[in-house]
Amino acid sequence: MATINSNGIGVRHAIARALATANLAPSDAVFRVRRARVDLDRQGGVARAEASIELAPALPLDQRSPEDLHGLVNPDGQHPLMVWLPGDPSRKLSPFFMDILAVSWSRWLACNEGTLPPGCDSFAPVIGQSLTEARQFAATKSKRLPRLEEFRAAWGPQPLPWGEAPDPSCGQVGRPRYDILPEGGLHPPTHSGLFDLGVWLWQRLDDGRIAGGRSAADGLAAAEAELNPDAPSSKLGHWPIGFRLVQDA
Repeated sequence: MATINSNGIGVRHAIARALATANLAPSDAVFRVRRARVDLDRQGGVARAEASIELAPALPLDQRSPEDLHGLVNPDGQHPLMVWLPGDPSRKLSPFFMDILAVSWSRWLACNEGTLPPGCDSFAPVIGQSLTEARQFAATKSKRLPRLEEFRAAWGPQPLPWGEAPDPSCGQVGRPRYDILPEGGLHPPTHSGLFDLGVWLWQRLDDGRIAGGRSAADGLAAAEAELNPDAPSSKLGHWPIGFRLVQDA
């Protein structure tokens, strides 16, 4: 399997540049991030990123071991920009696929009327959608919103997806400065290949709750049970709320 190194203005950009050298679009590629790092500026923003990716062939899932599937994007060639997660047999949680990135404005506007908010990058996560709107978008992709146990499985056992403590080089751990939404994928992904978990973006679950914060358990917004789950997320009083999609394996 070929290994390619590249750099960019963020890890996602570095990966796209690496794939381009192999004449591959991100939506077509089967790859694993072997190494990624970022240099931060004085304000804690990403100034430069490096990524090393490993290209792999698309194979049926039953021809790969769980170890081989770990962190491999689009392993069977049928799930672009998604990773396979093993679930948790002890909780009767079946394996599933999850988007490596939250739904962006570019993805949203390709299927819905509207305009990009002023000053917002097209790769920034889309926010402001109600639960019904998020569910409808997922259905158009033959996907759905994650369940709580799936989100917890994706998060992992540590306080944050990348470790025990906040680390600005692994993810923006505070609210975006001036509430300007940064683009997705600036920081390195988790070992499972997922970007932007445990950062400033809270994410919708299929039952109307949201998850994020310091841990998948602590980050659940219990107060939202008292709110209308179909209200626009901009009115829920929390940090920015977006969503990513999952699919049964």
